[in-house]
Amino acid sequence: MTDLLLQAEGLTKSFRKGRTSRLAISDISFSIAPNTILGLVGESGSGKSTTVRCLLGLERPDSGTVTYDGHELTAGDQAAWRRFHDDIGMVFQDPYSSLNPRMTVERIICEPLVGRTAPRDLRERCVEMLELVGLSADHLGRHPRSFSGGQRQRIAIARALIARPRLLICDEPVSALDVSIQAQVLNLLKSMQETLGLTVLFIAHNLAVVRYMCDHIVVLEKGRVAEQGSREAIFEAPATDYTRSLLEAVPRTDPELERARRAARRNTLSTSRSSS
Repeated sequence: MTDLLLQAEGLTKSFRKGRTSRLAISDISFSIAPNTILGLVGESGSGKSTTVRCLLGLERPDSGTVTYDGHELTAGDQAAWRRFHDDIGMVFQDPYSSLNPRMTVERIICEPLVGRTAPRDLRERCVEMLELVGLSADHLGRHPRSFSGGQRQRIAIARALIARPRLLICDEPVSALDVSIQAQVLNLLKSMQETLGLTVLFIAHNLAVVRYMCDHIVVLEKGRVAEQGSREAIFEAPATDYTRSLLEAVPRTDPELERARRAARRNTLSTSRSSS
C-alpha cells in the first residue's frame, strides 16, 4: 500500500499544428492522498484539461509519469490502467449534455454496472444511490428532460458513485448551474466524500468553490504549476502574483475570501518592503 493514491510527476505535453508545436503543460507534479480533496484551479487555458486527459490516459504525455496506488500507469501496464479506470467516477460540467436524453434515470445510473452486476441487483443499487443523492425511486422511469439542472447533476453524481469508485473526478461540476443551486450540489459532494471515504480531484476556476471544497490546492498558470499547498496556505499567504490576482477576481460577497485578500495584500507589502 502507499500513502498516495494518485501521483503526477513531471507531466509535459505539447501539440503539433503543421510545422509548429505548442506546449500545453510543462513539468506538472502533484499528488493526492486517500480520503482528501485536491483542487486543480486556473483560468481557461491554464492546462487543467490537458493535465486531466494525461492522468486518464486520453493523452500520452511527452514526458513524466502517472502513478496510481503504487503502480505506474505510464509504463504501459494495461492491467494497471484497467484497475485505475474501474476505480474512477466522473462528474462532468454540464448536466444537460452529460446525460443521454433518450435513457431513463434507471438506465443512466446503472450504466457503469451493466455486465458487472447481476440484473436483479441493479435496481436495488440504483434506488440506493438515488436516495443517497436526495432523489427517490419514483424518478427511475423518467427522462432527463423532466428534471432541473441541479437534479440532473444529482443523477450524474449517482451514476458516478454507483460502482463505488475510490477516486471521484469532478470537472467544473457546478459552473453550469444557477448560483442558488451550486451550494446544494457542493454540499452533496462534500457529504458523499465524507460518507463514502472518497478521494476527489476537483477541477475548477472559481476560488470560492475551491476554498469550500478542497483540502489542498494546485494552481495552474499557462501550463505550469504556479504554486500548490494546503487550503490555508494558498488563501492566507498566496506566494505568486497570479494566485493573488485570482483571489482579487472573486466577488467580494464572500467575507472569508475578503479576509484572504487582505492577508494577500499584507504579504505583498511585506515582500516588497523586505526587497527594497
